[in-house]
Amino acid sequence: MKKVLTVVIVTATCAAAAWAYLGQVVGSFRSPAGTQTRGLARSRMYLFVADAGNRGIVYRLIPSTGSVQNFYQLGWYGSNAGLAYSDSAVLWVGCPANDYVYRCHAPSGSLYGSWYAYHDPYGCAPLCTGDGGTGTTYLFTSDTGPPDIFTHRLTGGSVVRSIRVPYPTDYDCAYDWRNRVVWLGDSPNVVYGYTLTGSVLASFPSPANYPRGLTYYGQYLYVACNGNGYIYRIHCPYNFVAVAPTSLGKVKALLR
Repeated sequence: MKKVLTVVIVTATCAAAAWAYLGQVVGSFRSPAGTQTRGLARSRMYLFVADAGNRGIVYRLIPSTGSVQNFYQLGWYGSNAGLAYSDSAVLWVGCPANDYVYRCHAPSGSLYGSWYAYHDPYGCAPLCTGDGGTGTTYLFTSDTGPPDIFTHRLTGGSVVRSIRVPYPTDYDCAYDWRNRVVWLGDSPNVVYGYTLTGSVLASFPSPANYPRGLTYYGQYLYVACNGNGYIYRIHCPYNFVAVAPTSLGKVKALLR
């Protein structure tokens, strides 16, 4: 009897894994910034949200529920956009209003320092080796005119490389360290995955229009859509194979 149960459990687990596909929504909640969300960042414990409607506000949420733990007003004026988290509780904030990137204490927003980016840093993401910004060595930033992804040194912000991407965007970016992909939203409703040389590796439809904020953690993308003010948790597996939602029924049928 134990052998039969084991076979059934393994089969069900394999089938469930096979049904998951890149871009599959597994959860959602309303953003505290509503349709004015401009950036997301993820630590091991929290999800950070930048609010463009109330300039300088950053919310710290529980990622599983979206409940707000605290929020704070950043100490400078400007339309803050991209967020990135790196280990040692550092939050990086891009400010296109003055082309600066700020380094802050993530729980409180206290300012550690800043550097000039030489472009509009609409998006920020850590170039890291683990979830929650673990092993961050550089910082990605994204701009729209021209559409480039820059790689900055953490100290001083000097650009060590830039890549041109085919789709203009002033949205936030996320770094998927497992697949070495930079994810960027594009207007109105597509999310693109770029290799570190700038070619498009994959894409999928955003669950709602204007996927403004993105961050990556634990084989999932968190995507904030300003079309409806929701944050979505989206499947983004290691060594993913993109399966269109219209094909999912066919895949399930083959597994029966």
